[in-house]
Amino acid sequence: MNKQHILGFFDDLVRTPVFLFLCAMFLCGAAAGGLTGLRAGERDGAAVLSGLLAELPAHVVQSTLCALIWVLLPLVCAFLRPRELLLSAVAAARGFVLAMTVAVSVGEGSVLIIGAAGVPAVLSVSALLAACSMVWQGGEATGRYSLRTCRMPYFLCVTLAVLSALLRAAIAALCNV
Repeated sequence: MNKQHILGFFDDLVRTPVFLFLCAMFLCGAAAGGLTGLRAGERDGAAVLSGLLAELPAHVVQSTLCALIWVLLPLVCAFLRPRELLLSAVAAARGFVLAMTVAVSVGEGSVLIIGAAGVPAVLSVSALLAACSMVWQGGEATGRYSLRTCRMPYFLCVTLAVLSALLRAAIAALCNV
């Protein structure tokens, strides 16, 4: 039977223990964020943060910068020690923030934020996890310029993050019309 695989660089990337570990960290952060969001009260910090994030897609520039920061954080982690712990924390924090925003909006009965945040998150989360995996594996490789080999795939991750922010802004604009 002929198996279908993801084409290109990402085919090798998703078959690594590093990628699976980062996915597990993302899911742990998502579980914690979901529980925190469901328990959030009216004046709780989680509700305030969720409200700020819900307004973000209306501001296209800030939304794009926020998406870029998430994808560029792994590059910052590449220069810090312990790199692996920080990359895991970035993946868990993204899962936490995303799940908390969705959980607070479900608690408030707002379905709009789920569509505006959930659909583009498919692009941004996969870009973030791929970027974290590339930085982690680049750090394990020997040599001073180990990250130079994955410049083009990393640029693709940045592009996916920007496209997800623009998609989120487009969905928010369509739902407000």
